[in-house]
Amino acid sequence: MIKLKKSLSRWGTPEFRETFSHEVSQLSLEQLPLQQAMHIGNMASTHNLVIMLNQQHEDHEFIYVHTGVFFSSLISGCSCADDPTPVDYNTEYCELQFRIDKKCATTHISIIDQD
Repeated sequence: MIKLKKSLSRWGTPEFRETFSHEVSQLSLEQLPLQQAMHIGNMASTHNLVIMLNQQHEDHEFIYVHTGVFFSSLISGCSCADDPTPVDYNTEYCELQFRIDKKCATTHISIIDQD
């Protein structure tokens, strides 16, 4: 379960953007749906992770944050000692919606379909 407690406590203040970006950048690959959002590689990485806040609003129950996320992916080879495939990072982009519960900071993350 993901809880963005610091972001919730900074909602409505000038520090929210920075706090939110920092807190999200600390999440693991298992918590962020980057693997499902890839277009180029076959293995997501948080290498060069950049979080941009595109839109944010609230209702009586939730805070909604629409983000643009730049991240890296790899095209993994066979991992053999003589594998000539270089390890190159690919730049990927996706948009994610964060829904933060205003009572407990529990956060649901979903991929925003860009097609």
